[in-house]
Amino acid sequence: MLKYKYFAQPINNLVTNQTILYELLLRQWDEEQRCWQIPATFELTPTELIQLLDCAIKELNNHHVSINLTARQFANPAFQVAISRYVHAHLLPRELTVELVATPALSDLRQLSVGYRAAGVLLAFDDVGSDNLFQQIKWMLPYVNTVKFALQNMRPLGTATTDTIVATLKFWFDKAEEQQMLFTFEGIESAADVQLANHLGITRGQGYYFSKPQLPVTFMQQR
Repeated sequence: MLKYKYFAQPINNLVTNQTILYELLLRQWDEEQRCWQIPATFELTPTELIQLLDCAIKELNNHHVSINLTARQFANPAFQVAISRYVHAHLLPRELTVELVATPALSDLRQLSVGYRAAGVLLAFDDVGSDNLFQQIKWMLPYVNTVKFALQNMRPLGTATTDTIVATLKFWFDKAEEQQMLFTFEGIESAADVQLANHLGITRGQGYYFSKPQLPVTFMQQR
């Protein structure tokens, strides 16, 4: 039994309901509970990450995927080299997105984004509007391709239809449109959340309403 494995969660086109890509989410096998759990640490080595990525891609029906890097991983040039080499050998440009789960140093982002861009890898900021506020990352936006608004992180502040959340969602979607960036509305859990996205013109969505993270082979079987 592998100690770690990537589970997959689809990111869908909200107009066609077709899967655009899968976010790959790290899970660790709990021998005592006999099930896969969210791991205590996400600090894989470059070699471990590439092995897990390759395994997941071989089990999926769509090779457009995203992976998450911690701030420490992203700041390590070895990850950029390993990921770029893998993409050159196995994927097409824009098939892989690297999601930044924490704000990197601007100098690191400016320097390392060059190598990722040359390899055809997209970069994304995760959890904008909650963890990553505009004033903190506005100077970094020219170096990334995608922003993801995490509705699930805003829910403790109120319901999904409160003026504050809707205004924050619209603010980030408008910023993405202004800079010709991709925008993903994540944390969709109901038809009402989909209707909100449709009302604002958002076309990319992710959440339990569509699917919880599952073993990649599950989606292969759904073909």
